[in-house]
Amino acid sequence: MISLKTITALLSGAALAAAQCTIPPGTLSNNITYYFRAQVQNATRLEVHNKYMNFDEAGGGDKHLFIGPVGMPTYDLTLINGVIHQLSTGVRAVIGGEFSEIDHTTKLFTTGRGDNAAVFQPTYACNPDTGLLQIELRFVRWVGEPDGGFICVRHSFDGSHEFRYDPPGNTLIDVNRECIRVTLVVIPTGGTPPTTLSTVVTSTTTSSSSISTSSVAVTTSTSTSVTATTTTTSSTSTATALPYTDQTANGWRFIGCAPEERWTTDGAFRTLSGAMFGSDTMTNEACLAFCQAGGFAYGGTEWRRECWCGNSYAPTRQPATTLASLALCDYRCTGNSLQYCGGDAWLSLYAKCPTGGPCVNAVFS
Repeated sequence: MISLKTITALLSGAALAAAQCTIPPGTLSNNITYYFRAQVQNATRLEVHNKYMNFDEAGGGDKHLFIGPVGMPTYDLTLINGVIHQLSTGVRAVIGGEFSEIDHTTKLFTTGRGDNAAVFQPTYACNPDTGLLQIELRFVRWVGEPDGGFICVRHSFDGSHEFRYDPPGNTLIDVNRECIRVTLVVIPTGGTPPTTLSTVVTSTTTSSSSISTSSVAVTTSTSTSVTATTTTTSSTSTATALPYTDQTANGWRFIGCAPEERWTTDGAFRTLSGAMFGSDTMTNEACLAFCQAGGFAYGGTEWRRECWCGNSYAPTRQPATTLASLALCDYRCTGNSLQYCGGDAWLSLYAKCPTGGPCVNAVFS
């Protein structure tokens, strides 16, 4: 098993300059027990080269994988039996869902469920820019599928790229959203995961002919990251029988579950684009207090942990007032599991009530 001390020494050696990079003999372990970031490399595609894998909260505890600006930087990855894990949240890298008929690629994301994992093998290589020795995560297989294939990234929303799996022998290309093949590189961030035996993370690995399961005991830790600071008011909201939080006591009325529009031709994905912050302690009170402090007329929550503000929105984003439409905003807030904070590209939308005027939520039927 390779140690952090060993890899740090190898990566820092001046003798590993471009013309002198020597690949050490032998095969690396498929377990990396120190924390690292996953860097993306493709020296022929500068729009993605040397950028990093970000994690973005999704429903049910899943985390989507993006190259920024979408998502949060992630510094605490490990490799267990070839599978990328974030032990603090109990998720691991898997492939599945969102298969594209156009280019036959499939989504790479992380989850705590039992989806079939993406398996990698650490391998020494020379950095294409500096010639220094580095460790790449060579993609091996999607469990249950033939060996081979590639990890690729394709243009998503807000200038980001999402991670996909490109199967072996695939020749299909989406001319509008090419999936760029990339290499993942281990960038040590220092430190090792706790070793106290308090919980068990199970990972599944496979050879071409068999599948086995192994458990690694670790201590989970709680990680909180906030991209902006706001003052949270004490909750004076009242409960409703519908999946939204009544904020009329705080001067905001609920309008409905508003659609974002990912693939609009004008690029205007966001319903509200005046200001945004994300937090692992997100509540509707915190979001609307943030929007109110900024003087915005509208505010809303999304993806469990995002808050968006604005002074107007397009007519095409007007929420429906059917009971069925509310089901699309069913993600629980990261800061209060009794509240709902939007959904996948759906916004729990509120409007600021006029001072001294009526403050009534929309009626749904």
